[in-house]
Amino acid sequence: MKIITDNKVLPKPALMTIATLGWAFMLFMAFVVFQDSIIRTGFALAVLDGKVPPEINPFIDRYTAHPWQTIAHCVSGAVFAVLGPLQFAAPLRRRFPMAHRISGRIFLPVGILSGVAGLTMSVSFPMFGYSFNQLIGVVASAFMIFAFVHAYRLVRQRRFAAHREWMMRGFATGMGVALFRVLLEYVLQPAGMSFTDAWNVVTAVSFPATLGAAEIWIRLTRPRRSVDNTVPSGVQPQA
Repeated sequence: MKIITDNKVLPKPALMTIATLGWAFMLFMAFVVFQDSIIRTGFALAVLDGKVPPEINPFIDRYTAHPWQTIAHCVSGAVFAVLGPLQFAAPLRRRFPMAHRISGRIFLPVGILSGVAGLTMSVSFPMFGYSFNQLIGVVASAFMIFAFVHAYRLVRQRRFAAHREWMMRGFATGMGVALFRVLLEYVLQPAGMSFTDAWNVVTAVSFPATLGAAEIWIRLTRPRRSVDNTVPSGVQPQA
């Protein structure tokens, strides 16, 4: 695992420890997103086939009531969860640069599609808890779209360091959905918190937490040189 340590904000062992723990939790969250995406795609396909799942609760009913939006959201989410971590795996990028570029050309539009799907779901799906929870969903989805579109513009300008940072911000926003599910399903509800109260908590903390973690990592690993510096052709920037 190679990381940028040009600015020496923290000693390399500390950065390596943070990176290892961060990767472990990120992969767990990506697995949760992938698993839930497959399950909810199954719900939507069953509805389109005229088979409503026998056990429906208000949370799942949102997906069965909007099957096409669910499929767009969950299929793109599954691809997002698989390709996202690969985009930031420096060893894979160094050894297989062509595979990195090809997967990036898939991941970037999928990330934008995920943001668009999240935006439409935020305004059309029922929301629970406080009324401003819907606004949080809209703002997070819009920011995710902006981050990936801006990352595309930067890579077209060969501003690879800035591209890396905005890709991280877009991916971290998408992973806010994963943290939402982890906290809701594995932490707060098992601890006895009501569904509505848990929904309010995870909506308020999930996106700021993942985006804040990404921003801290960006600043810890940002080189001293300007993030707008370009990288010579054929040289891959480090994550």
